[in-house]
Amino acid sequence: MPTIHDIAKEAGLSIASVSRVLNELPVREETMKKVQAAVRKLEYVPNFFARGLSGAESRSIGVLITSMTNSYYMEITEAIERRLRERDFTLLLCSTDLDEALERRYLKEHMSRRVDGCIVIDPAIGNVRSGFFKGMAAQLPLVLVQPDPDIRDLHSVIVDQREGMREVMDYFIAQKHEDIAFVRGLSGYSYDIKEEVWRASLAGQGLEVRQDRIVGIPDGNVAEAIAETEAAVSKLLLVTPRPSAIFCCNDLMARGAMKAAAKAGIPVPQELSICGHDNSILAISGSLGLSSVDLKMRSQGRSAVDLLFQAMEGKDPEPRRILIAPQLVIRDSTGPRHI
Repeated sequence: MPTIHDIAKEAGLSIASVSRVLNELPVREETMKKVQAAVRKLEYVPNFFARGLSGAESRSIGVLITSMTNSYYMEITEAIERRLRERDFTLLLCSTDLDEALERRYLKEHMSRRVDGCIVIDPAIGNVRSGFFKGMAAQLPLVLVQPDPDIRDLHSVIVDQREGMREVMDYFIAQKHEDIAFVRGLSGYSYDIKEEVWRASLAGQGLEVRQDRIVGIPDGNVAEAIAETEAAVSKLLLVTPRPSAIFCCNDLMARGAMKAAAKAGIPVPQELSICGHDNSILAISGSLGLSSVDLKMRSQGRSAVDLLFQAMEGKDPEPRRILIAPQLVIRDSTGPRHI
């Protein structure tokens, strides 16, 4: 690969002059044109890692997600990448697979590569509560997307999932559903928040809160959740009486529940209402549209980038918290209770 020395030789200039052009420092127009011509001819690619070592911007942002097979994360990531592209920054993406140690490792590796900042989507509870992220934020501009909503000392973008879940339960109850199953992943504060609202809404209406109506999915955040939910919900639908409605904590699980209903020959929504969460591409794929809570992923991604750049520019040293309101979107998979 060509080096800065090759560019200098091709342009007939000193290395110092070439360096000034590549680092966007003031130079004569003639010098700039010579360097640009040499760069095009030799197809020179700047070494951003070396620029980072020298103290210049690497023009790269690290992004950590928990899964690459869950469209929720990829839709947020796409919004982040587009926002970064507008600013001529590059995205460096890693998937942690819900592994706290891997999350710590990737964040440290991003720092060692001199990224200009990091965005972490759905950070691990343990790493937040242990103070790990607080320590990293002291060394690197950092924004957390969908952390524990009680976190106030770090830059964060949060969707009010309690409000979204209340909308779901208010809707189901208005549709006369009294036996509502709840499908969740095994661990995670977002699942816990939704279950808390599910329990409170049922109890508030004087309805029975049944432990056997809670279905736990081992791999709730990845593609395997569809098959796992199909198997688990198939068993739930054999119980008499079966629930009249099922809420799933993401659209992967909701699609699995839809498959279970189809396999059992139970028409949706005539005899069983199913609602998902996230309003990802999965909600509008398939022959039957899926009711789902819209978490406004694009707004999350854009807000995270804008907040990160404020931190990078030192404009707002105090931790800021952006709160986004969700919205329940009703489609074909839900309706009144079948009597």
